Amino acid sequence: MFKKNKYFKFLFGFIVFAFSFLEGSDIIDRRFNISIESNTILIILLIALIIGLIYTYYENKSDKNTEKIKDNTTPNNSNYASYLNICLSLLIIILFYFYFNKGKSNKEILEKILPSIHTAYEDGNIEFVFTETKKILEKSHKNTLIESYYNKVTTSVSIYSSPSNTDLYFKFPRDTTNNWIYLGKTPLENIKVPQKFIKLKFLHNEQEFFTGTHPYYLNDNDNLFILPKEKIEANEKYKLFLGRNLRLRFPGIDHLPNVKIRPYQIAKNEVSNIEYQDFVNDGGYKNPEYWDFPITIEGNIYTFEETVKKFTGEYGKAGPSNWNYSNFPKGQDEYPVTGISWFEARAYAKYRGMDIPNVYQWSHAANMGISNRFVPKSNFSKNQLTNVGNKDTDNQNGLYDIAGNVREWTINISNESQTNRAILGGCYLDDDYFFNDYYGQNIFERSVGNGVRLVKNLDCDIELTNKSNEAVFIQTRDFYTMPKISDEVFEIYNYQYLDYNNDLTATTSEALTEGDYKIQRYEIPSVDGNGILPGYIFYNSNIEPPYKPIIYFPGSNAIHLTNTEIMLKNNIERFNYLMEEGYAIVHPIYLSTYEKADDLKSDYPEKTKKYKEHIITWGKEFKKTLDYIGSRNDLNDKISFYGVSWGGYMANILLAIDDRVKAAVLNVAGLCFQETYKEVEAYVYTPRIKCPVIMLNGKYDVFFPLETSQKPMFDLLGTKEEDKKHYVYPSGHYVPKKELINQHLNWLNKYLK
Repeated sequence: MFKKNKYFKFLFGFIVFAFSFLEGSDIIDRRFNISIESNTILIILLIALIIGLIYTYYENKSDKNTEKIKDNTTPNNSNYASYLNICLSLLIIILFYFYFNKGKSNKEILEKILPSIHTAYEDGNIEFVFTETKKILEKSHKNTLIESYYNKVTTSVSIYSSPSNTDLYFKFPRDTTNNWIYLGKTPLENIKVPQKFIKLKFLHNEQEFFTGTHPYYLNDNDNLFILPKEKIEANEKYKLFLGRNLRLRFPGIDHLPNVKIRPYQIAKNEVSNIEYQDFVNDGGYKNPEYWDFPITIEGNIYTFEETVKKFTGEYGKAGPSNWNYSNFPKGQDEYPVTGISWFEARAYAKYRGMDIPNVYQWSHAANMGISNRFVPKSNFSKNQLTNVGNKDTDNQNGLYDIAGNVREWTINISNESQTNRAILGGCYLDDDYFFNDYYGQNIFERSVGNGVRLVKNLDCDIELTNKSNEAVFIQTRDFYTMPKISDEVFEIYNYQYLDYNNDLTATTSEALTEGDYKIQRYEIPSVDGNGILPGYIFYNSNIEPPYKPIIYFPGSNAIHLTNTEIMLKNNIERFNYLMEEGYAIVHPIYLSTYEKADDLKSDYPEKTKKYKEHIITWGKEFKKTLDYIGSRNDLNDKISFYGVSWGGYMANILLAIDDRVKAAVLNVAGLCFQETYKEVEAYVYTPRIKCPVIMLNGKYDVFFPLETSQKPMFDLLGTKEEDKKHYVYPSGHYVPKKELINQHLNWLNKYLK
């Protein structure tokens, strides 16, 4: 039957041919980037099918005319053959229908969806890009462009929980629907999540627990979420926070290792006068069980009887320092209680069956990373207190007045002599930048402005130490009074950076092209001569050289990100305004960054030989890159420097050891509090900088605080007063792109004529 059924043989052969043809076109598209329209492919196959059918028809007709039936008893199998032919024909129709729809779908992706994804990506709308690309990829539409956008807005993370085997969901913060996306059961390792702040929902024993996080924190060991052991009833006065493996976010101590804390509930409001009045009226100042006495401080023993009697108001009666006759001032019922010592804050907390927070709990709940959104609305009036619970001061964690109004006592010792405890957030009498500072006062201090917020610690399934309650010291340094060095000593320090391999033999290749924007990779011998010093040059090919070179030093993400390809694509977006103006950005791959990653995992200064050697190597790599810029005919000698964050800090050293830079733009810069060896201390180099410098900073920067980090660096600059500028924007550790572009280009136009 099959030997005589020419239609069957043709149709079967055509199906094999069609699949092979379609697979081959797909391989050509993916491997050689030669794309053939799906409709064109279908037309080719349809023509081949029609020609084949016509040919088979005539051949079959010819065979029938010459064929003689020899045996009338031979079974007639023509019906079976017909059915088989019909099935194969239907299979071909289905094949055409499938690929036609696929082609139609791909065309819709390319013509309609992709442009909207690109526009959203340009606008920084990660939520839209993630949602649309994920939707397309889940429908099995393989498209390299869609995959590239998906990869641009996602990153791999691992998430753990206690207890494990807990269902985990996420959604975007602005999503007001109940549209939670299921991630799986914990523990989850190397899963893809959007590169932006997300909300998480843990479902365990039919109870839901909510929190927020960012991939940056998840990849900074803050990826363990500890759920309460017992069921927690909703309480409108308190906000629940899951236990975490937290790092402090205060400048000067944000380099300390992560510490695990248990889940806790923290009061949304500071303790009010009317609430504290209960403690006074119930004999709180007479009941020793609430008080941390006896206690030994600096060799002195303080007892309950002798100490508490000193905690009085204006007329010698028990109570806060600004009360009279054990009563708060008239009309101030809802003002926060103030004028209390650390001991009084603790005693009141015990009276309520609660505690005061430790600095890890407070720092986490305070939401310091977005302080620019609520600090300007908080009470730093220098005038008077306001009622607790001002909704305008919501820190987006549901806490009110966490910044300003009154400072809030915490558990932790904050100095070596153990006389001080951390008291955080600043008060109405302080400047608003106090919110981001780690600050301590004497344990007995009862200033107006000192208050308290309560916390309740919750049980959990894992054993935790009280490490989060231990002493936390900040390395504060007054850079104005730090010892300076002579010119002779500086020459010795500077000599460290002069001895390096000066071979500039280079190989170049094209790394990436996006429209007119091109990235060239170069490789020159490393500064020690034992390897390569790679780098990338970003430029606009639509502009004739020579280009104006900008030597770039990145932020600390360069230490953590090893994927150079992602860096290149991100930097095209970051540098486009410069390339449009004829600048070429020269980006050396410094030691410890991207493909040259090593065992150094932090940009913070430390007093180690390893850190000192890295500083010297970075200085040599900077100087050798300047040598290489000078050797190229397509780059002129109007060299400027652009440093971001870590690069802004490194500018203190780099700009001091080479005078070939004509102008510098530092996008969030300052001095670090951590000490290192004197010969690589940034602040001793700063006065040797002579080129024009503009520092662009956020007023509420938690990494480089305004008063203690930014201003000292700016004031120490050796640049002439008329050639330096400190631009401060009411933001955090960033300056908005529009402001950055205006300030950056104006500065370069002024000094690179």
